[in-house]
Amino acid sequence: MTVSREVTTLSDPMLLEKVDKLRDLNIGQHVPLPQLVVAGDQSSGKSSLLESLTGIPFPKDQSLCTRHATQITSRRNINDRVDIRIIPGPHASEEHRKEVEGFQMHMPSRLKFCEQFEEILKKVSET
Repeated sequence: MTVSREVTTLSDPMLLEKVDKLRDLNIGQHVPLPQLVVAGDQSSGKSSLLESLTGIPFPKDQSLCTRHATQITSRRNINDRVDIRIIPGPHASEEHRKEVEGFQMHMPSRLKFCEQFEEILKKVSET
């Protein structure tokens, strides 16, 4: 009798989706969830590293790149679209939370997003 096992890898889209759902529910405050964090001194290449990993053209303008923490969630999906939103910090006031949660943008394609990424960062900085 042969027993087959389903092998799950860290790049499995279903597993990544489950991790994303846990992160959206703030479970990460209680249970460590997998993530990659890029940190470093000013002009140490953080934006270049993120650009090489994601293909997103991060602007090299110092005032735009390091102003906010940036979370990038990539999914393998047949739909080519990008959803952009601001996630308030865990200790944000209710007023601030409502203000930033109102910021949402949807780009019809990754290409359109990449073309407008610098302008999107400017809009987010104004929020």
